Amino acid sequence: MGKFLRGVAVIGALAVTLSACHFSNGQYGPASAGAAVPPTNGPSGSGSSATAKLLGGFGVPKTASSYDGAGFPIPNYGPISYPNYVNGDPKYPATISIRNSPYGQILTTQSGYTLYVRLGDEFRASKCFKICLNAFPPELTNGAPQAGPGILAADLGVLTANNSWEQVSYGGRPLYRYRLDTKPGEINAEGKGGIWYVVGVNGLPITKPLAKSSAKKG
Repeated sequence: MGKFLRGVAVIGALAVTLSACHFSNGQYGPASAGAAVPPTNGPSGSGSSATAKLLGGFGVPKTASSYDGAGFPIPNYGPISYPNYVNGDPKYPATISIRNSPYGQILTTQSGYTLYVRLGDEFRASKCFKICLNAFPPELTNGAPQAGPGILAADLGVLTANNSWEQVSYGGRPLYRYRLDTKPGEINAEGKGGIWYVVGVNGLPITKPLAKSSAKKG
């Protein structure tokens, strides 16, 4: 009986040691910056804080994976290039700016084009592929992105886009333009497919315009 109890104790100690090893190498530990964070469809208070901030409490529609991740019917656009791009790659680091809009202050390119986030993307990982990338070109950079006035440089990051270039992230969210925004200030992708939204300075998607203040009658 004594030998049996001693054997159980040894097995228990070994299990504790192995468990400690798993946590020490981060395999099951808390998510850290740059680590993949599984998405959740629950409210912002559920799951890890990183996941909650990433999704902002929004559910991801079942159609999010359709049309290579666009979430709604799109034409098969050809690849697009922008000024100061060479062979699809920008010459310089991207600069992320902000501007006022009907949705409040939102993120834009340096030249004022609206930037969007996609619900269903994971932490620094895009779920937009192929024809989706032609409709929603990733906001690319050549080197570390630069912070315009009002932007915290610490919130900017870089990930490898699904077209193999460097894509800008903000608060861990991949950033995109929209093919049908043909001039600065346009916001034509808001709410598309239930997953594409402008993004505020806090890094969260904005789904509704600001309430208009009623004018006081004299």
